Amino acid sequence: MSISGVDYTGYLHTYEAYRIPKGTTVKNSEGEDVILSKEEDQLVLTEESSRQLVKDRKDYGDMLKTQAEMAAEKTQSAATEKYIKDQAKALAVYRALANGDNVPASDESRLMDYDKKLYQAAKMAQAMAQMQKKKAESKESQWDQREEEAHNKKMEKLCEESNEAALAIGTEYHKFYEAQLQNVVEIDSSGVDLSSLKTCNLGGITGEYIDLSL
Repeated sequence: MSISGVDYTGYLHTYEAYRIPKGTTVKNSEGEDVILSKEEDQLVLTEESSRQLVKDRKDYGDMLKTQAEMAAEKTQSAATEKYIKDQAKALAVYRALANGDNVPASDESRLMDYDKKLYQAAKMAQAMAQMQKKKAESKESQWDQREEEAHNKKMEKLCEESNEAALAIGTEYHKFYEAQLQNVVEIDSSGVDLSSLKTCNLGGITGEYIDLSL
């Protein structure tokens, strides 16, 4: 089971392989004679299994990348939604000040952070409006502390999930890679001409040659 909650067994197959006795000469991807190993027998995936192994790695890797992208987009979407709401609240603070009302100092600070020139214009308008008012109305803060805390917790969780999904691309892919190696099974190679067997490196295991550029 991956960190992101996806069971990789749905991407895993059994990969059939020929046993190549130690010291046996085969062909490499360039067609040159090579000895895979002088010390021990080697397993070489059949052409069909080589293609399946490469496909499974790509499909699983693509899934992990998609999960990471979705998690990042979800985090960005929440941040954008919060920014739009804060923008609307900042403009509400501007209108209140321009109307001659008093707002909490924290709201004034947020408006200044949002747009310093807009804040300065609001303060000038406030001073002029208050000269014509008998009593300035005091407004409550546009920002609710509990909502802010809830948002911060939500963003913390989303960022954690996004980072986890990004890290899973490496850690979970490696686990899948190891699981593939465990799913290699030996089949009879008595009818195979090993001397003409063309091979290629599939990352940790040798397979019968396939064109990896396709």
